[in-house]
Amino acid sequence: MAFKPSQRKSRTVEDVELNLFPLMNLMCVLIPMLLSTVSFIKIGVIELNLPQAVGGPVSETVLPKEAQRGLDLAVTVTSTGFYLSSSQAVLVNPEGGGPTIPRLADGNYDFEQLNQKLLDVKKRIAGGPLDTKKIILQAEQNIQYQTIVNTMDAARLAKINETNYELFPEVLISVGIL
Repeated sequence: MAFKPSQRKSRTVEDVELNLFPLMNLMCVLIPMLLSTVSFIKIGVIELNLPQAVGGPVSETVLPKEAQRGLDLAVTVTSTGFYLSSSQAVLVNPEGGGPTIPRLADGNYDFEQLNQKLLDVKKRIAGGPLDTKKIILQAEQNIQYQTIVNTMDAARLAKINETNYELFPEVLISVGIL
């Protein structure tokens, strides 16, 4: 048996317009508030100059000429310490073989001695044809990220008597380990 609706009740369908003014007012308030809070968010960025990809097209202007060859100073971070080298020479440990700056007795890296060695190098080359702002940073695979960041910080600035001296602000990350 089918249900038959009552014919006594008549329903009229009424068209209702949506009131969008409250929603528009909310957006007018919400968008400026979101835009004003965006300026308070700070993002920490470490500037890096990565080498060009191998195998791509290389123009003549990218390749260094022998007459323009620079210092090419490199810091290699290994599990035993820091090795300092350049296209001119390799800084050796005065106590014998091993890294230029060995790790401390407690196992930490000696960033202060690295900073001092780089300051000595910068003083020797300052104003000469080998003077550069670039340094190459290499690291073994098992080196922690914070160690690499601290090495970059030690290579960029030297602080002497509350005065900051610029050492090598352009840090290039490279592949290739001893």
